[in-house]
Amino acid sequence: MAYAESEITARLADYVVSARTADLPDKVRHEALRSFFNIVGCTIGGARHEIVDLADKTLAPFAGPQQATLFARGRKADIMHAALINCFASSIYSFDDTHAQAVVHPSGPVAAAVLAFAEMRPVSGSDLLIAFALGVELECRLCKAVSVAPAVGSMAWSGTGISGGLGAVVAVGKLMNLDVERMRWAIGIALSQAAGFRAMHGTMQASMMPAQGAPVGLRAAVLAERGFTASSVALEGKYGFLTVFCEKPDLDALAGGLGSRFELLRNTYKPYPCGIVIHPIIDACLQLRREKGITADRIARVDIQASPGTMALCNNRNPKDELQAHVSLHHWVAVAFIRGTARIQDMDTETAVKDPALMAFQSKVEAVLNPAIAADGTELTVTLTDGSVHVCKIEHGIGSAANPMSDADLERKFVDMSEPVIGAVRTRELVAKSWGIASLIDAGELSRASA
Repeated sequence: MAYAESEITARLADYVVSARTADLPDKVRHEALRSFFNIVGCTIGGARHEIVDLADKTLAPFAGPQQATLFARGRKADIMHAALINCFASSIYSFDDTHAQAVVHPSGPVAAAVLAFAEMRPVSGSDLLIAFALGVELECRLCKAVSVAPAVGSMAWSGTGISGGLGAVVAVGKLMNLDVERMRWAIGIALSQAAGFRAMHGTMQASMMPAQGAPVGLRAAVLAERGFTASSVALEGKYGFLTVFCEKPDLDALAGGLGSRFELLRNTYKPYPCGIVIHPIIDACLQLRREKGITADRIARVDIQASPGTMALCNNRNPKDELQAHVSLHHWVAVAFIRGTARIQDMDTETAVKDPALMAFQSKVEAVLNPAIAADGTELTVTLTDGSVHVCKIEHGIGSAANPMSDADLERKFVDMSEPVIGAVRTRELVAKSWGIASLIDAGELSRASA
Protein backbone atom coordinates (compact mmCIF):
# COMPACT_ATOMS: atom_id res chain seq x y z
CA MET A 1 0.00 0.00 0.00
CA ALA A 2 1.13 3.55 -0.65
CA TYR A 3 0.22 4.71 2.85
CA ALA A 4 0.99 3.73 6.43
CA GLU A 5 -1.73 2.25 8.60
CA SER A 6 -0.88 4.90 11.18
CA GLU A 7 -1.76 7.70 8.76
CA ILE A 8 -5.35 6.93 7.74
CA THR A 9 -6.96 10.07 9.17
CA ALA A 10 -4.20 12.27 7.76
CA ARG A 11 -4.55 10.67 4.34
CA LEU A 12 -8.30 11.30 4.20
CA ALA A 13 -7.89 14.88 5.43
CA ASP A 14 -5.17 15.62 2.90
CA TYR A 15 -7.26 14.18 0.07
CA VAL A 16 -10.30 16.29 0.94
CA VAL A 17 -8.31 19.49 1.39
CA SER A 18 -6.42 19.12 -1.89
CA ALA A 19 -9.23 17.78 -4.13
CA ARG A 20 -10.49 20.01 -6.92
CA THR A 21 -13.46 19.73 -9.24
CA ALA A 22 -11.19 18.95 -12.19
CA ASP A 23 -9.82 15.95 -10.26
CA LEU A 24 -13.19 14.18 -10.42
CA PRO A 25 -13.94 12.27 -13.65
CA ASP A 26 -17.04 13.37 -15.53
CA LYS A 27 -18.96 10.22 -14.55
CA VAL A 28 -18.20 10.85 -10.87
CA ARG A 29 -19.41 14.44 -11.08
CA HIS A 30 -22.59 13.27 -12.80
CA GLU A 31 -23.24 10.58 -10.20
CA ALA A 32 -22.72 13.16 -7.47
CA LEU A 33 -25.32 15.33 -9.20
CA ARG A 34 -27.74 12.39 -9.40
CA SER A 35 -27.26 11.70 -5.70
CA PHE A 36 -27.80 15.35 -4.84
CA PHE A 37 -30.87 15.64 -7.08
CA ASN A 38 -32.45 12.52 -5.60
CA ILE A 39 -31.97 13.60 -1.99
CA VAL A 40 -33.42 17.07 -2.59
CA GLY A 41 -36.58 15.40 -3.89
CA CYS A 42 -36.67 13.07 -0.89
CA THR A 43 -36.27 16.03 1.47
CA ILE A 44 -39.17 17.93 -0.03
CA GLY A 45 -41.31 14.81 -0.18
CA GLY A 46 -40.88 14.07 3.51
CA ALA A 47 -40.86 17.65 4.79
CA ARG A 48 -44.45 17.73 6.05
CA HIS A 49 -44.70 14.21 7.39
CA GLU A 50 -46.40 14.13 10.79
CA ILE A 51 -43.29 12.70 12.46
CA VAL A 52 -41.15 15.48 10.97
CA ASP A 53 -43.75 17.90 12.35
CA LEU A 54 -43.39 16.33 15.77
CA ALA A 55 -39.60 16.62 15.79
CA ASP A 56 -39.59 20.17 14.45
CA LYS A 57 -42.29 21.51 16.78
CA THR A 58 -40.75 19.81 19.80
CA LEU A 59 -37.28 21.22 19.19
CA ALA A 60 -38.22 24.59 17.63
CA PRO A 61 -38.49 26.43 20.99
CA PHE A 62 -34.80 25.71 21.54
CA ALA A 63 -33.66 26.75 18.05
CA GLY A 64 -31.51 29.81 17.46
CA PRO A 65 -31.39 32.57 14.83
CA GLN A 66 -33.09 32.19 11.46
CA GLN A 67 -30.10 31.21 9.35
CA ALA A 68 -31.22 28.36 7.10
CA THR A 69 -34.38 27.16 5.37
CA LEU A 70 -36.52 24.30 6.60
CA PHE A 71 -37.49 22.66 3.31
CA ALA A 72 -41.19 23.00 2.45
CA ARG A 73 -42.00 24.24 5.95
CA GLY A 74 -42.17 27.98 5.25
CA ARG A 75 -39.62 29.24 7.74
CA LYS A 76 -35.98 29.29 8.81
CA ALA A 77 -34.05 28.16 11.88
CA ASP A 78 -30.45 28.02 13.00
CA ILE A 79 -28.23 25.88 10.78
CA MET A 80 -28.02 23.01 13.28
CA HIS A 81 -31.79 22.69 13.60
CA ALA A 82 -32.32 23.12 9.84
CA ALA A 83 -29.74 20.45 9.05
CA LEU A 84 -31.32 18.02 11.52
CA ILE A 85 -34.91 18.50 10.35
CA ASN A 86 -34.08 18.54 6.63
CA CYS A 87 -32.07 15.33 6.90
CA PHE A 88 -34.82 13.79 9.02
CA ALA A 89 -37.31 14.64 6.27
CA SER A 90 -35.06 13.08 3.60
CA SER A 91 -35.05 9.76 5.46
CA ILE A 92 -38.58 9.54 6.80
CA TYR A 93 -40.02 7.52 3.89
CA SER A 94 -36.96 5.25 3.48
CA PHE A 95 -36.69 6.63 -0.06
CA ASP A 96 -33.10 7.89 0.24
CA ASP A 97 -30.09 6.55 -1.64
CA THR A 98 -28.12 3.44 -0.67
CA HIS A 99 -24.56 2.33 -1.38
CA ALA A 100 -24.64 -0.94 -3.32
CA GLN A 101 -22.38 -2.79 -0.88
CA ALA A 102 -22.39 -1.00 2.46
CA VAL A 103 -25.79 -0.57 4.07
CA VAL A 104 -25.47 3.20 4.28
CA HIS A 105 -27.71 6.01 3.01
CA PRO A 106 -25.01 8.61 2.40
CA SER A 107 -26.52 11.69 0.80
CA GLY A 108 -28.95 12.90 3.47
CA PRO A 109 -26.49 13.98 6.19
CA VAL A 110 -24.11 15.53 3.66
CA ALA A 111 -26.70 17.44 1.65
CA ALA A 112 -28.53 18.76 4.72
CA ALA A 113 -25.27 19.99 6.24
CA VAL A 114 -23.88 21.76 3.16
CA LEU A 115 -27.22 23.31 2.17
CA ALA A 116 -27.69 24.75 5.66
CA PHE A 117 -24.10 26.04 5.72
CA ALA A 118 -24.51 27.62 2.28
CA GLU A 119 -27.25 29.91 3.57
CA MET A 120 -25.07 31.18 6.40
CA ARG A 121 -21.88 31.60 4.34
CA PRO A 122 -22.51 31.97 0.61
CA VAL A 123 -20.74 29.43 -1.60
CA SER A 124 -21.03 28.63 -5.29
CA GLY A 125 -23.05 25.69 -6.47
CA SER A 126 -19.94 24.22 -8.05
CA ASP A 127 -18.06 24.32 -4.74
CA LEU A 128 -21.05 22.86 -2.91
CA LEU A 129 -21.30 19.96 -5.37
CA ILE A 130 -17.65 18.90 -5.03
CA ALA A 131 -17.90 19.18 -1.24
CA PHE A 132 -21.02 17.02 -1.38
CA ALA A 133 -19.26 14.49 -3.62
CA LEU A 134 -16.30 14.21 -1.26
CA GLY A 135 -18.56 13.82 1.77
CA VAL A 136 -20.60 11.05 0.16
CA GLU A 137 -17.42 9.32 -1.03
CA LEU A 138 -15.81 9.19 2.40
CA GLU A 139 -19.03 8.25 4.16
CA CYS A 140 -19.44 5.26 1.84
CA ARG A 141 -15.80 4.31 2.27
CA LEU A 142 -16.03 4.42 6.05
CA CYS A 143 -19.16 2.30 6.24
CA LYS A 144 -17.74 -0.21 3.76
CA ALA A 145 -14.49 -0.41 5.73
CA VAL A 146 -16.28 -1.57 8.88
CA SER A 147 -19.14 -3.64 7.46
CA VAL A 148 -18.28 -5.31 4.13
CA ALA A 149 -16.01 -8.36 3.83
CA PRO A 150 -13.08 -8.70 4.23
CA ALA A 151 -13.94 -6.36 7.11
CA VAL A 152 -15.31 -8.12 10.15
CA GLY A 153 -18.01 -5.89 11.56
CA SER A 154 -21.49 -6.04 13.03
CA MET A 155 -24.96 -5.70 11.51
CA ALA A 156 -26.03 -4.22 14.85
CA TRP A 157 -24.73 -0.76 14.00
CA SER A 158 -26.71 1.66 11.85
CA GLY A 159 -24.25 2.28 9.02
CA THR A 160 -25.57 5.76 8.36
CA GLY A 161 -25.74 6.56 12.06
CA ILE A 162 -22.06 5.85 12.64
CA SER A 163 -20.67 7.24 9.36
CA GLY A 164 -22.99 10.13 8.43
CA GLY A 165 -21.11 12.58 10.63
CA LEU A 166 -17.90 11.94 8.70
CA GLY A 167 -19.59 12.68 5.38
CA ALA A 168 -21.10 15.88 6.71
CA VAL A 169 -17.94 17.15 8.42
CA VAL A 170 -15.57 16.69 5.49
CA ALA A 171 -18.09 18.34 3.14
CA VAL A 172 -18.60 21.38 5.38
CA GLY A 173 -14.88 21.48 6.21
CA LYS A 174 -14.15 21.58 2.49
CA LEU A 175 -16.49 24.57 2.06
CA MET A 176 -14.74 26.26 5.00
CA ASN A 177 -11.33 25.68 3.39
CA LEU A 178 -10.03 24.02 6.55
CA ASP A 179 -6.35 23.16 6.45
CA VAL A 180 -5.22 19.55 6.96
CA GLU A 181 -4.67 19.91 10.69
CA ARG A 182 -8.09 21.40 11.31
CA MET A 183 -9.70 18.87 8.99
CA ARG A 184 -8.18 16.08 11.11
CA TRP A 185 -9.55 17.70 14.26
CA ALA A 186 -12.96 18.10 12.62
CA ILE A 187 -13.00 14.43 11.65
CA GLY A 188 -12.12 13.47 15.21
CA ILE A 189 -14.82 15.66 16.73
CA ALA A 190 -17.46 14.22 14.42
CA LEU A 191 -16.40 10.58 14.77
CA SER A 192 -16.44 10.78 18.56
CA GLN A 193 -20.20 11.39 18.30
CA ALA A 194 -20.95 8.44 15.99
CA ALA A 195 -23.96 6.43 17.15
CA GLY A 196 -26.92 4.37 16.04
CA PHE A 197 -28.06 0.74 16.17
CA ARG A 198 -30.60 -1.28 14.29
CA ALA A 199 -32.89 -2.02 17.22
CA MET A 200 -34.32 1.41 16.40
CA HIS A 201 -35.72 0.21 13.05
CA GLY A 202 -39.49 0.36 13.03
CA THR A 203 -39.55 3.43 15.31
CA MET A 204 -39.34 7.19 14.84
CA GLN A 205 -35.69 7.06 15.89
CA ALA A 206 -34.82 5.08 12.74
CA SER A 207 -34.84 8.30 10.70
CA MET A 208 -33.25 10.35 13.47
CA MET A 209 -30.09 8.22 13.31
CA PRO A 210 -29.07 9.49 9.86
CA ALA A 211 -30.42 12.95 10.70
CA GLN A 212 -28.09 13.37 13.65
CA GLY A 213 -25.06 13.14 11.33
CA ALA A 214 -25.84 16.47 9.65
CA PRO A 215 -25.61 18.76 12.74
CA VAL A 216 -22.81 16.60 14.17
CA GLY A 217 -20.72 17.31 11.08
CA LEU A 218 -21.64 20.99 11.00
CA ARG A 219 -20.81 21.48 14.66
CA ALA A 220 -17.52 19.62 14.36
CA ALA A 221 -16.37 21.71 11.41
CA VAL A 222 -17.29 24.99 13.13
CA LEU A 223 -15.43 23.98 16.28
CA ALA A 224 -12.32 22.85 14.41
CA GLU A 225 -12.25 26.07 12.39
CA ARG A 226 -11.98 28.01 15.67
CA GLY A 227 -9.15 25.80 16.94
CA PHE A 228 -11.06 23.24 18.99
CA THR A 229 -8.83 20.16 18.98
CA ALA A 230 -9.41 16.43 18.80
CA SER A 231 -7.25 13.38 18.22
CA SER A 232 -5.52 13.58 14.86
CA VAL A 233 -5.68 9.79 14.57
CA ALA A 234 -9.39 9.42 15.28
CA LEU A 235 -9.83 6.55 12.87
CA GLU A 236 -6.75 4.41 13.33
CA GLY A 237 -5.55 5.41 16.79
CA LYS A 238 -5.62 3.07 19.77
CA TYR A 239 -9.28 2.85 20.85
CA GLY A 240 -10.22 4.95 17.82
CA PHE A 241 -13.26 4.59 15.58
CA LEU A 242 -12.05 1.52 13.70
CA THR A 243 -11.33 -0.35 16.93
CA VAL A 244 -14.67 0.59 18.45
CA PHE A 245 -16.96 -0.19 15.54
CA CYS A 246 -15.51 -3.37 14.06
CA GLU A 247 -13.32 -6.34 14.85
CA LYS A 248 -11.23 -6.07 11.69
CA PRO A 249 -11.42 -3.02 9.38
CA ASP A 250 -10.75 -3.08 5.65
CA LEU A 251 -8.20 -0.27 5.48
CA ASP A 252 -7.91 -0.40 1.70
CA ALA A 253 -11.66 0.15 1.35
CA LEU A 254 -11.30 3.25 3.49
CA ALA A 255 -8.09 4.87 2.23
CA GLY A 256 -6.94 2.96 -0.84
CA GLY A 257 -7.22 4.41 -4.34
CA LEU A 258 -8.35 7.86 -3.23
CA GLY A 259 -8.92 9.91 -6.35
CA SER A 260 -8.85 6.88 -8.65
CA ARG A 261 -11.49 4.53 -7.22
CA PHE A 262 -14.86 6.05 -6.37
CA GLU A 263 -17.41 4.41 -4.11
CA LEU A 264 -19.81 7.15 -5.14
CA LEU A 265 -20.21 5.28 -8.43
CA ARG A 266 -21.78 2.43 -6.44
CA ASN A 267 -24.53 4.66 -5.09
CA THR A 268 -28.04 3.52 -5.93
CA TYR A 269 -31.53 5.04 -5.81
CA LYS A 270 -34.79 3.54 -4.65
CA PRO A 271 -37.85 3.12 -6.88
CA TYR A 272 -39.86 1.97 -3.84
CA PRO A 273 -40.17 3.61 -0.37
CA CYS A 274 -38.94 0.78 1.82
CA GLY A 275 -35.84 -1.15 2.83
CA ILE A 276 -33.74 -1.60 -0.30
CA VAL A 277 -33.33 -5.35 0.21
CA ILE A 278 -37.09 -5.73 -0.30
CA HIS A 279 -36.95 -4.13 -3.76
CA PRO A 280 -36.12 -7.24 -5.84
CA ILE A 281 -38.97 -9.05 -4.09
CA ILE A 282 -41.37 -6.29 -5.10
CA ASP A 283 -40.01 -6.47 -8.65
CA ALA A 284 -40.73 -10.20 -8.76
CA CYS A 285 -44.28 -9.81 -7.44
CA LEU A 286 -45.14 -7.03 -9.87
CA GLN A 287 -43.58 -8.95 -12.77
CA LEU A 288 -45.63 -12.07 -12.06
CA ARG A 289 -48.77 -10.01 -11.63
CA ARG A 290 -48.13 -8.18 -14.89
CA GLU A 291 -46.85 -11.01 -17.10
CA LYS A 292 -48.83 -13.97 -15.75
CA GLY A 293 -51.99 -12.15 -14.71
CA ILE A 294 -51.68 -13.53 -11.19
CA THR A 295 -54.11 -11.91 -8.78
CA ALA A 296 -54.08 -12.19 -5.01
CA ASP A 297 -57.31 -14.17 -4.79
CA ARG A 298 -55.71 -17.02 -6.78
CA ILE A 299 -52.61 -17.31 -4.61
CA ALA A 300 -52.28 -20.09 -2.05
CA ARG A 301 -48.66 -19.48 -1.06
CA VAL A 302 -45.66 -17.25 -1.80
CA ASP A 303 -42.20 -18.66 -1.06
CA ILE A 304 -39.18 -16.37 -1.16
CA GLN A 305 -35.51 -17.23 -1.24
CA ALA A 306 -33.96 -14.16 0.30
CA SER A 307 -30.50 -12.72 0.82
CA PRO A 308 -28.87 -12.62 4.26
CA GLY A 309 -29.49 -8.88 4.50
CA THR A 310 -33.16 -9.29 3.65
CA MET A 311 -33.64 -11.88 6.35
CA ALA A 312 -31.67 -9.94 8.94
CA LEU A 313 -33.44 -6.63 8.37
CA CYS A 314 -36.85 -7.17 6.80
CA ASN A 315 -38.28 -10.58 7.76
CA ASN A 316 -40.98 -8.87 9.79
CA ARG A 317 -44.53 -10.16 9.42
CA ASN A 318 -47.58 -8.12 10.46
CA PRO A 319 -46.17 -4.62 10.98
CA LYS A 320 -48.25 -2.45 13.28
CA ASP A 321 -47.68 0.93 11.65
CA GLU A 322 -45.96 2.79 8.82
CA LEU A 323 -42.57 2.71 10.49
CA GLN A 324 -42.58 -1.06 10.87
CA ALA A 325 -43.91 -1.43 7.31
CA HIS A 326 -40.72 0.20 5.99
CA VAL A 327 -38.88 -3.00 6.87
CA SER A 328 -41.52 -5.69 6.34
CA LEU A 329 -41.14 -7.80 3.22
CA HIS A 330 -44.47 -9.51 4.03
CA HIS A 331 -46.33 -6.20 3.88
CA TRP A 332 -44.84 -5.26 0.53
CA VAL A 333 -45.52 -8.66 -1.03
CA ALA A 334 -49.16 -8.24 -0.02
CA VAL A 335 -49.26 -4.70 -1.41
CA ALA A 336 -47.67 -5.72 -4.71
CA PHE A 337 -50.05 -8.62 -5.37
CA ILE A 338 -53.26 -7.01 -4.06
CA ARG A 339 -52.78 -3.41 -5.21
CA GLY A 340 -50.22 -3.82 -7.97
CA THR A 341 -48.27 -0.84 -6.64
CA ALA A 342 -45.47 0.09 -4.23
CA ARG A 343 -45.99 3.73 -3.30
CA ILE A 344 -45.72 5.99 -0.27
CA GLN A 345 -49.46 5.70 0.32
CA ASP A 346 -49.10 1.91 0.44
CA MET A 347 -47.51 2.14 3.88
CA ASP A 348 -49.98 4.54 5.45
CA THR A 349 -50.87 3.12 8.84
CA GLU A 350 -54.66 3.42 8.63
CA THR A 351 -55.33 2.84 4.93
CA ALA A 352 -52.63 0.27 4.16
CA VAL A 353 -50.87 -1.29 7.14
CA LYS A 354 -54.18 -1.94 8.89
CA ASP A 355 -56.00 -2.91 5.67
CA PRO A 356 -57.61 -6.30 6.53
CA ALA A 357 -56.88 -7.71 3.08
CA LEU A 358 -53.20 -6.82 3.26
CA MET A 359 -52.92 -8.14 6.80
CA ALA A 360 -54.58 -11.45 5.94
CA PHE A 361 -52.48 -12.07 2.84
CA GLN A 362 -49.24 -11.95 4.82
CA SER A 363 -49.92 -15.38 6.33
CA LYS A 364 -49.34 -16.81 2.86
CA VAL A 365 -45.83 -15.39 2.59
CA GLU A 366 -42.77 -17.34 3.75
CA ALA A 367 -39.16 -16.24 3.35
CA VAL A 368 -36.10 -18.45 3.83
CA LEU A 369 -32.44 -17.61 3.87
CA ASN A 370 -30.39 -18.47 0.81
CA PRO A 371 -26.78 -17.31 1.30
CA ALA A 372 -26.21 -17.54 -2.46
CA ILE A 373 -28.80 -14.81 -3.15
CA ALA A 374 -27.25 -11.37 -3.62
CA ALA A 375 -28.65 -8.33 -1.83
CA ASP A 376 -30.20 -7.06 -5.09
CA GLY A 377 -31.74 -10.38 -6.08
CA THR A 378 -34.36 -12.94 -5.10
CA GLU A 379 -36.15 -16.06 -6.24
CA LEU A 380 -39.90 -16.01 -5.67
CA THR A 381 -42.24 -18.97 -6.12
CA VAL A 382 -46.02 -18.54 -6.22
CA THR A 383 -48.29 -21.53 -5.77
CA LEU A 384 -51.84 -20.94 -6.95
CA THR A 385 -55.02 -22.43 -5.52
CA ASP A 386 -55.29 -24.70 -8.59
CA GLY A 387 -51.90 -26.20 -7.77
CA SER A 388 -49.94 -24.52 -10.56
CA VAL A 389 -46.58 -22.99 -9.72
CA HIS A 390 -44.91 -19.88 -11.10
CA VAL A 391 -41.31 -18.86 -10.43
CA CYS A 392 -39.68 -15.46 -10.91
CA LYS A 393 -35.96 -14.98 -10.40
CA ILE A 394 -34.62 -11.44 -10.15
CA GLU A 395 -30.88 -11.13 -10.67
CA HIS A 396 -30.67 -7.39 -10.14
CA GLY A 397 -33.61 -5.34 -8.88
CA ILE A 398 -34.63 -2.03 -10.43
CA GLY A 399 -32.48 0.73 -8.98
CA SER A 400 -29.54 -1.53 -8.19
CA ALA A 401 -26.02 -0.77 -9.41
CA ALA A 402 -26.44 -3.34 -12.19
CA ASN A 403 -29.93 -2.12 -13.14
CA PRO A 404 -29.86 1.60 -12.30
CA MET A 405 -32.61 4.18 -12.44
CA SER A 406 -32.09 6.63 -15.29
CA ASP A 407 -31.99 10.41 -14.93
CA ALA A 408 -35.55 10.48 -16.27
CA ASP A 409 -36.59 7.91 -13.63
CA LEU A 410 -35.07 10.08 -10.90
CA GLU A 411 -36.89 13.12 -12.22
CA ARG A 412 -40.24 11.31 -12.19
CA LYS A 413 -39.55 10.21 -8.62
CA PHE A 414 -38.68 13.80 -7.63
CA VAL A 415 -41.89 15.12 -9.18
CA ASP A 416 -44.03 12.40 -7.59
CA MET A 417 -42.63 13.25 -4.16
CA SER A 418 -42.57 17.02 -4.49
CA GLU A 419 -45.80 17.95 -6.28
CA PRO A 420 -48.17 16.82 -3.49
CA VAL A 421 -46.16 18.94 -1.05
CA ILE A 422 -45.37 22.19 -2.89
CA GLY A 423 -47.30 21.99 -6.15
CA ALA A 424 -46.37 21.59 -9.80
CA VAL A 425 -45.02 25.09 -10.50
CA ARG A 426 -42.56 25.18 -7.61
CA THR A 427 -41.59 21.57 -8.29
CA ARG A 428 -40.58 22.43 -11.85
CA GLU A 429 -38.50 25.32 -10.54
CA LEU A 430 -36.72 23.08 -8.03
CA VAL A 431 -36.13 20.32 -10.56
CA ALA A 432 -34.31 22.87 -12.72
CA LYS A 433 -32.34 24.36 -9.83
CA SER A 434 -31.35 20.95 -8.50
CA TRP A 435 -30.11 19.64 -11.83
CA GLY A 436 -28.39 23.00 -12.36
CA ILE A 437 -26.81 23.35 -8.90
CA ALA A 438 -23.27 23.54 -10.34
CA SER A 439 -24.15 26.68 -12.30
CA LEU A 440 -25.60 28.63 -9.35
CA ILE A 441 -23.45 31.53 -8.18
CA ASP A 442 -25.09 31.29 -4.77
CA ALA A 443 -25.96 27.72 -3.78
CA GLY A 444 -28.25 29.02 -1.04
CA GLU A 445 -30.66 30.04 -3.78
CA LEU A 446 -31.84 26.43 -4.03
CA SER A 447 -32.65 26.15 -0.32
CA ARG A 448 -34.46 29.48 -0.27
CA ALA A 449 -36.59 28.34 -3.21
CA SER A 450 -37.49 25.22 -1.21
CA ALA A 451 -39.08 27.04 1.73
